[in-house]
Amino acid sequence: MKEDGIEEYEKALKTCERMLTFEMDIAQESNIFRKIGDIYLEIFKKNNDLQSCEHAVQAYQRSLAVYTQENYPHHRARVMKSLGYAYAARSDIFDQGESLKQAINFWEESLAVYSRLSYPGDYAILQDELSVAYRKLAELGDGVNNSKMAIDAAKNALSIYSLKDHPQEFARGKTNLGSAYLTLAQFADEPEDRMDSCKQAIASYQDALQVYDPGRFPDEFALVKNNLAIAYLSLAGAGDERDKIECCRQSIQSCRDALLIRKRETQPLAYAASQNNLGNAFLALAEEEESLENCQLALEAFRNALDLYPREQHPKLYAATQNCIGNAHLALAQIQNPAENFLKAIGAARKALEIFNRDSNPEEYAESQGILWLGYLTLADIEYRAENCLLALEACQERLAAFSQDKSLQYASCQKDLAITYSILADTEVSVEAKAEDCRKGAEAALEALSIYNESEHPIEHAEAQLLLWAAYSALAEVEEKEENCRKAIDACQAAVRIYEASHPTEHADALKSLGYSFITLAEVTDKAENCRRAIEACSASLEHYQKDEAPREHAEILRDLAFAYVTISEVEDREEWVKRALRAYKKATRIFEGLAQELEAERDPEAAEMRNDVQRCRRSMQSCKGILKASRKRRSEDQILESR
Repeated sequence: MKEDGIEEYEKALKTCERMLTFEMDIAQESNIFRKIGDIYLEIFKKNNDLQSCEHAVQAYQRSLAVYTQENYPHHRARVMKSLGYAYAARSDIFDQGESLKQAINFWEESLAVYSRLSYPGDYAILQDELSVAYRKLAELGDGVNNSKMAIDAAKNALSIYSLKDHPQEFARGKTNLGSAYLTLAQFADEPEDRMDSCKQAIASYQDALQVYDPGRFPDEFALVKNNLAIAYLSLAGAGDERDKIECCRQSIQSCRDALLIRKRETQPLAYAASQNNLGNAFLALAEEEESLENCQLALEAFRNALDLYPREQHPKLYAATQNCIGNAHLALAQIQNPAENFLKAIGAARKALEIFNRDSNPEEYAESQGILWLGYLTLADIEYRAENCLLALEACQERLAAFSQDKSLQYASCQKDLAITYSILADTEVSVEAKAEDCRKGAEAALEALSIYNESEHPIEHAEAQLLLWAAYSALAEVEEKEENCRKAIDACQAAVRIYEASHPTEHADALKSLGYSFITLAEVTDKAENCRRAIEACSASLEHYQKDEAPREHAEILRDLAFAYVTISEVEDREEWVKRALRAYKKATRIFEGLAQELEAERDPEAAEMRNDVQRCRRSMQSCKGILKASRKRRSEDQILESR
């Protein structure tokens, strides 16, 4: 049995085809072809087959043979508008980018007749359609410019529609405007631009909700609430740290509002989409609050979505949700059962990679590889360190290959991950040659990231890459060309210190601590006194930030570094005075480590053993200091006896 309405359309087509056999002037013939195009377009809307759409396009084009701009401007504009609809519909199933461009061209030409002053209603409708088309085109390329065109078109439509006189059209226009801003946020490079676009999207959606109440417009209400959830989540990723939690909660509430309408039984795909958004919102909240409950709620939402995405019917949606599940397990691993959850994250990513490949789905493929990279790299801290590091390296390289063509910010981020991976892998190597090779590759990756993260436009990312370069050169200094690589490490670290100094106190203190370490290492090969003083200066500045009461472990670790610098400088000047300072620093560090070890033991925290090791290391260093002082006093006493003789 044919779908409702199709039989009537087919009868209308036969009538038009019979009329074409009669004698008539070319204007009448063109009008019939236009009607045939309209009928085929309606058939396409019913059964979504490409052939009906192509027949509509052919009929419209035949009508344009007579409807020229000079002789029949209004008839031509009407056909151009319909051709735009046909190509926009065609874009959903075939040659999306080219079809959208064609639709835009046809609509733009028809606006020469359907102007704002002469035909305000048609003008507004066309501007709404243009906004949607430009937004879809933005997803395919030239994201920023096409998003801005979508915003302009939506604003043009809203210049006709008012809340009072055209409430439904106003709400539709505001929804389009919100979605255009949300698309622009997706492509914004700077956090401030992304934040502003998200806020504009939220304001537009909230305006639409003045009309779309759940009682009269349930589907529209649910759609806007779903989009509002995405906008709040995007704002959480771009906004001020203090606002992230509130944005996540707003996103969660918006999803729950949408799910009051979108039910599993009646709207399964829409329900699944909102469940996915709900999972992402809970996951973002879990990252801010490290809540076990939020991680579990995220997993529950993702699994609700996955149930409605069978792999055979919805392979890409299935795979995308597997990526979401992988990310949820990564977050859960930070709270409980790390090895188990890392393995589950890896398993989910591998299922996604059964669908996503680098050529057809580069971004999704890269996300899956990113989950594998982080899963294996963190699992390496628990078991099979070398093997998991190598698997992490393989995943990182695959992810990097997905972005290697455009040298984008994502590419730069992958290079940072590669530098991290080589740094960790270097610690697992048995041979000096292998460690040196890993360090050199880590330095190359950090330098590649720095070639994209310039200091003026991306200062924080630039500083992070400089610290990765510091780590690579510091490790390389342990196995070859110690002085040269130490100096390179110091240069990189000082660049990070300079960037962090103004507004990132914790990162500044960490960089100073690293700088102190490098100066101590350099002191072992050259200018011992001068480099020790620089190390002491850097560590002392770091200690000012890491106060004993607020950050006891960091405070103790810096005291230990300071003590080592004191002992090193004592080898060339004021031996007893510097060693006494070292002994006092070691004593303070020992007391702090001892207290922390007792607290961790009471909580049965496995890190208690490492803290006990710190206590023992400090005590051994204290014994060495005491031995130096004892030998120094003995030598001084012997010298005094010799002088008295």
